[in-house]
Amino acid sequence: MDTTGHVLAILIFGYLLGSIPFAKLFTMRAGVDLFETGTGNPGAANVFRKVDKRIGAAVFIADALKGGVPVLIVWMMGAPEHLWIVAGASAVVGHWYPVFNKFRGGAGLATGAGAVVFLIPIAGAIGLVLGGLTIAKTKSSGHGAGVGIVVILGLAIPTGSNWQAMAGAFLIAAAVLGRATIKGWKPGRKD
Repeated sequence: MDTTGHVLAILIFGYLLGSIPFAKLFTMRAGVDLFETGTGNPGAANVFRKVDKRIGAAVFIADALKGGVPVLIVWMMGAPEHLWIVAGASAVVGHWYPVFNKFRGGAGLATGAGAVVFLIPIAGAIGLVLGGLTIAKTKSSGHGAGVGIVVILGLAIPTGSNWQAMAGAFLIAAAVLGRATIKGWKPGRKD
């Protein structure tokens, strides 16, 4: 398979995995329409706050894995770092515009976090933990995301992350935060 074929396969796989609407699937049994609940966002934070904390945590983990698994698979294939970034970014785009949910997706904070953690694991894991602790303390996904991003980017160089993975993590994080802001999410919002 040539490089173009690899990139196309990675884009399709990442997008399709990112398109799986775990928030919708996990809340269907409760009879909840996430588009009519809380913020109307079909994502982990809305499920956590408005449906059930355990289901919300499960959605967060599943959505994070949507971003991380494509990166892991491409890494295991021995692909160059720039394709790791393509894999994670395509999963985020799939979460934003999921083909399996009529192209109505969430902000992508958990999916983006998963991609970033798999791109720069040590800094990503520390940032994810500190962001999660911030959310637990402040009840604000905005504050948690902000703390997580600052920690991840601050620790990327000291923990030995390569520059391509750092750049990709930064671009994915910036895109997710930018999209979330456009969709009306504001740092500190506690809906």
